[in-house]
Amino acid sequence: MFRKRFFVSWIFSSFGMFLLSYTWHGLILSDFAGLTYPKRLFTLIAFLIYLVIGYIVTKSFNIPFLALKYKKRPLKRGFWGGALIGFTLFLIATVTGFSFNTVHSIKHLLYDSIWQIMEQGIGGVIVAFGHIMIYEPDEIED
Repeated sequence: MFRKRFFVSWIFSSFGMFLLSYTWHGLILSDFAGLTYPKRLFTLIAFLIYLVIGYIVTKSFNIPFLALKYKKRPLKRGFWGGALIGFTLFLIATVTGFSFNTVHSIKHLLYDSIWQIMEQGIGGVIVAFGHIMIYEPDEIED
């Protein structure tokens, strides 16, 4: 299960998505200024959550439908697998209220959904690069 290709793709995609999230929420939107608990604690918890999200995005690379549809196009396969996870996470965060955004206008919901889809889609592309760059000749599909 934890072959080199999977593990490296998982860690790099988690780190990449975490950096994208930190850049978006911390630097561009300044959402961290409104935190009511220590920033270090938030960053640690966020990184652990991104390890879970990265694991899911890496596993989504092997969704049978995507594997068949984009067999010769791993970057598209990675992006659409990640985008699917991103949209799912957006729905979960919106329904549970786990979001920096307290205003739920259509405009803000659209921005949040597009951001999540792009963030996890880029994570999926990182997974695809991991699968392209790391050759494992005797790999058995998980």
